Amino acid sequence: MFDALIREAAERFGLGDKARTFVGLLIGLIFDKDRGGFQGLQRRFAAAELEGLFASWVDATAADNVFQPDQFSAVIGNDQVTRIAQRLGVPNAAVTIAGATLLPKLVSLLTRGGNLPGSPPAAAAALMGDDPAPLRSYPPVAKSGGIGWLKWLIPLLLIIAAVLLVRSCNKEDAVVAPPPTPAVVTPPAPPAVQANPRFTLETAGGKVSVSGQLASDTEKTRLWDALVATFGQGNVSGDIGVDPATLPAGWIDRLITALPALKNDGLKLGLDGDRLSIDSSGLNNDQRFALSDELRGLFSGYPISGLWDRATAALAGLKPGFSDDELVRALNLMNIYFDTGSATITADSQETLAAAAAAIKQAAAGTHIEVGGHTDNTGDATANLTLSQQRADAVAARLGELGVANGILSAKGYGQDRPRADNSSEEGRAQNRRIEFSVVR
Repeated sequence: MFDALIREAAERFGLGDKARTFVGLLIGLIFDKDRGGFQGLQRRFAAAELEGLFASWVDATAADNVFQPDQFSAVIGNDQVTRIAQRLGVPNAAVTIAGATLLPKLVSLLTRGGNLPGSPPAAAAALMGDDPAPLRSYPPVAKSGGIGWLKWLIPLLLIIAAVLLVRSCNKEDAVVAPPPTPAVVTPPAPPAVQANPRFTLETAGGKVSVSGQLASDTEKTRLWDALVATFGQGNVSGDIGVDPATLPAGWIDRLITALPALKNDGLKLGLDGDRLSIDSSGLNNDQRFALSDELRGLFSGYPISGLWDRATAALAGLKPGFSDDELVRALNLMNIYFDTGSATITADSQETLAAAAAAIKQAAAGTHIEVGGHTDNTGDATANLTLSQQRADAVAARLGELGVANGILSAKGYGQDRPRADNSSEEGRAQNRRIEFSVVR
């Protein structure tokens, strides 16, 4: 029932002989009685505002890339991600990348016929019952029983008797046999550390030069074929190495999707693990804005450096002695994102906030700015008000960590009460989910 998923975990995500254990641990999370079992998992998706996504997997075929690594962490919990990573001896990123693909497929398999299981089927229970490798290995301890203690007592008595005999006879040449030396147990070798997948790209004269390292020939072939299809035969140079000791590249599909937007001359892009870096300084501003928006959308949740969007340009363009209103206009060009249903600021928002903090620190003395949190009208109004306050607090706190002095910022949540667009469309709701800055006079 689960053989295909185990193969996928082993081959596609590089888990090898750990794949069966990994799938078993995922099933264990699905049916964890302490967390409400399958229905508890469904409730956690609802709490993360992902109930529609979960429902789309029931009695269906879950596609790839419908569930993202950051969403997997939000639903499963970072503590559980760490527990699985430690059990398998792999980085947390390996768990979230593989889990985001395999969990939807497990839900689909377990709900064939449209029924939500109250308990694991036999095949799932068998995987849950497997004895995965523990975090540490200890030498086996022999069981005691009956008069087994005599095997230790008798040698001990003989040694004591020999010592007493030597003392009583005062013979210097008496030699006492040393006690048996316990066997030295060699601790197990720590799990091999897998290298990050890497990729770099540089464009010039309609051609592209690439380098990097991936985990498998399959990954390399997919990416190379996509590069040739995008840039043309003869326009791709360089090489991508293959090393099985490399983590799977969870960003392959995103990168392939992004390739048509990477054809402008003068662009440099790099991926190292889950970190994306961009150098678009060789492009004009409109090209840089479009590229930053495209990559931030595709690599949502990834740490990104080198973004150059309208907010970054406006903040960098502030003249010495700028007014509070000029500062706020630039700040309100920012898009600050959060993990679904939470006040956790996404990794791709961090560089934008760093630019904001640098500008705010140059503001005139006495400047006071409100950080306003806003939501769309999805869900409960009271819950939305609470969430908006938490998000405003999170942004103000992060700017404080980045060096903005106390007393400059205040935070207030407005919930769904101040929409900027029509909530009847997804585009409108996205505009209403925002952080908005205003001058406090």
